[in-house]
Amino acid sequence: MTREDFSKRVEKRIDLVRQTLLTKHKEYAKDDNVFRNFDEAAGGLSLHSTSAEVLWSYMTKHLVSIKDIVSDNVPVDNAVVSEKIGDVINYLILLEAMLNEKGERHCKLKEAYAKHKLYNKSIDRLSMWTSDYTKNTDMLGLVKMAANGSNKDIDKLNYNTNGDKGY
Repeated sequence: MTREDFSKRVEKRIDLVRQTLLTKHKEYAKDDNVFRNFDEAAGGLSLHSTSAEVLWSYMTKHLVSIKDIVSDNVPVDNAVVSEKIGDVINYLILLEAMLNEKGERHCKLKEAYAKHKLYNKSIDRLSMWTSDYTKNTDMLGLVKMAANGSNKDIDKLNYNTNGDKGY
């Protein structure tokens, strides 16, 4: 095959892929969700739990067919080969889009989780400070006196030999 023939074949394939993906989108995706049928199948009509797994399963059927064509080593109609190869290419493009979207969502979730952790650390620090303050105060914020005369009673402060206050 010459470079010119190969280049024409590539251009033809790209045009066919574009046409097929846009046509199938109108046929399969009833709303604006390009992955609608895969999402629906993952939602209970399939044994797979994710849209990507459903897509992989659909694509596998075409890969097995291509494997059979290759291993049988018998002449096959060019239209059949073109359809099978085109379907796999289309599924791979859809899979790439799904995984990229999932990766983008994952990054956003990671960012949100990091902000949540940072927020919780701030709350934990605030809670430690306020709990230390509030556990020995009354409703007005005044320091409570120990009613039983324990060694934590403010009147029973002892000083050690270093001059530090100790309880």
